[in-house]
Amino acid sequence: MEPRNFSSPDANEKSREARLNKLRERRTKAVTSNSEAVPRPMVGGDSRPRLLRDSTRSPDPIIDPRFDNRLENKVKPLPNRQGKIEARPEPRTENRPENRTEVRTRKKPTNRPIPIKSSPAKSLGWQLLRLAIAGVGLSVIAGTALSFWQTQQLTRAKAVVPEAIAKEDPNKTTQEIVPLSLKTEAIPLVNKIKELAAKEKDLSMQMMVVDLDSGAYVQIGSNQTIAAASTIKTPILVAFFQDVDAGKIKLDELLEITPDVKVGEAGDFQFLQTGTKISAITTATQMIVISDNTATNMIIKRLGGVAALNQRFKSWGLNNIVINNQLPDLEGTNTISTQDMVTLLAMIDKGKLIEPRSRDRFMDIMRRPITNTLLPKGIDEDARIAHKTGDIRSVVGDAGIVDMPNGKRYAIAVMVKRPDNDQRANELIRQISRATYDYFLAGGKLPANNNSNPTSTPDASNATNSNSSSTSNNTPPTNNANPANNPTNSTSTNAGSTSVIENIQLPLPNSTPSASPRLSPNTP
Repeated sequence: MEPRNFSSPDANEKSREARLNKLRERRTKAVTSNSEAVPRPMVGGDSRPRLLRDSTRSPDPIIDPRFDNRLENKVKPLPNRQGKIEARPEPRTENRPENRTEVRTRKKPTNRPIPIKSSPAKSLGWQLLRLAIAGVGLSVIAGTALSFWQTQQLTRAKAVVPEAIAKEDPNKTTQEIVPLSLKTEAIPLVNKIKELAAKEKDLSMQMMVVDLDSGAYVQIGSNQTIAAASTIKTPILVAFFQDVDAGKIKLDELLEITPDVKVGEAGDFQFLQTGTKISAITTATQMIVISDNTATNMIIKRLGGVAALNQRFKSWGLNNIVINNQLPDLEGTNTISTQDMVTLLAMIDKGKLIEPRSRDRFMDIMRRPITNTLLPKGIDEDARIAHKTGDIRSVVGDAGIVDMPNGKRYAIAVMVKRPDNDQRANELIRQISRATYDYFLAGGKLPANNNSNPTSTPDASNATNSNSSSTSNNTPPTNNANPANNPTNSTSTNAGSTSVIENIQLPLPNSTPSASPRLSPNTP
C-alpha cells in the first residue's frame, strides 16, 4: 500500500513543474557550452586535440545521458487526500559512461617505523645494556627480600633465645680450652720446694705453679690424681657462672633445701629448715666463703647432677677433676690434680669459659673465704689472693691465683697427703707458698736470707686440724658468721627464715674475720 500524500494537488504540481524547468535550463546551458568547443590542431608537434569554438556550426543539441532519464515523464500514480491519483516520478538512476575515469582517493601514508639497519656491535651493546638493567632490578628485588627475611629471622631468634640456650651442648666450651703456656722451668724454685718436702718423709706432696705472664713454672707430680676435698668447689663455681652466662640460671632464682641435699659437717645451711628457699647467688657464695656442703649439693643438683658436671669438666679438658659423691666426701672419692686446677685458674684469668661479668663475680667470691691458713699465710699483706682450700683427715690443700704488688700474677695449687690429720702438711703448704712468693717477687731469684718460714705461723692451738684451726682462734661464733643468727650451740626455730641467710654479712677480701662460722671437724 502506497503512502498517502496529504499536501494539496495544486502545490505538488507547481513544485514539480518548477523543478522540471530548472532541469531544462541546466541542460540548455550544458549543450550550448559543448557546441562552442571544437578540437584544434596543436602547434609544435603536439598531437593532442584542443577544443575551438566555431560560430558557424549549428548548435546541435548534445544530450547528456545523465539527464536523459530525468526528461522522461515517468511517474507513478499516487493517491491524494481526495482519493485522486497523481503521477509520481520514478527514482533516478544514474548511468555513468563507460569511458569515464574514476577518481581514486590517495591513501594516506601510514606511520610505520622505518627499519634501521644496525651493526652487530651496537645490537650486542643494547642487549648488554638491557641485561644490566634487568640485573640491577633483580638485585634490588633480591636485596629487599633478603632484608625482610633477615629481619624475620632476627625476630624469631630473639623469641627463642632462652630455648636455644637451654639446649646448648656443654661440649661447646671445648674450643675455649687454652693449654698452659709453659716456657721455662724455674729450677731454683724447684730445688727449694723439693728440699722443703724432703724434710717430711711421711708426707706426699704434689704441686704446680705457673707465672701467668712469663710462663715460668714448677711442677712436681702435678698430673697425678689426689683427693679433692673442698677444692672441688672451685670448678663447680665456674660451671655455675657458665650456666648463668648461658641464661640457664638466674642469680636471683630461689633454690630449695631438700632432704637429699641437706648434709652436715661444714656450713650453716644444715641448720635451716627443709624447704627453705635461698637465692642462687647466695648459695654459690656460701659454697666458697664458708665452704658450705649443703649449699654445694644444692648447686650440683641445680646444674644437672654429678654426671652432667663430670661431662662438663671433660669438655674443658680437665679429665682428673671428677665428682663421685656429694659433699662432704670424707672418704676422698672426689678427685683433682694440681695441673688441672692450675689450668682451670689460668683459663679463668685469660677470660675463657665465662664472660667478663661472671669472671669478676667469680674472682670476688674467691677472694672472700674465711679460711686463710694455708696459701695466704705465705704472701705479704699487700698481695691479693683468690683461692679455695680443701681439708679432710687424709688430704689438705689450697689452690688459687696470687696478684703481687709488683704486677706479677701466678696460679698455684698445692695438695699434700698426710697421716691422720697431721698438721705438718699445713705447715709445708705455707712454706711452699712463701718460697714461691719470694721467688717471683725477686724477679726469678731466691733471696739470700730466705728462711722458708711464712711471715706468720699458726698458733699452737692449730695443731689439731685445719677445720679446728679455723675455729680455735675464734672460739664462740658470732651472729655475723652464723646465718641463723644463733650462738654456736643453739638451733632456734628462727633458723629456717630465708631473710636471715640473705642478710648474712661476709668478710672483706683477705681480711681476718671477727668470727668464723660453726664448722664440724674434718671438713674445710
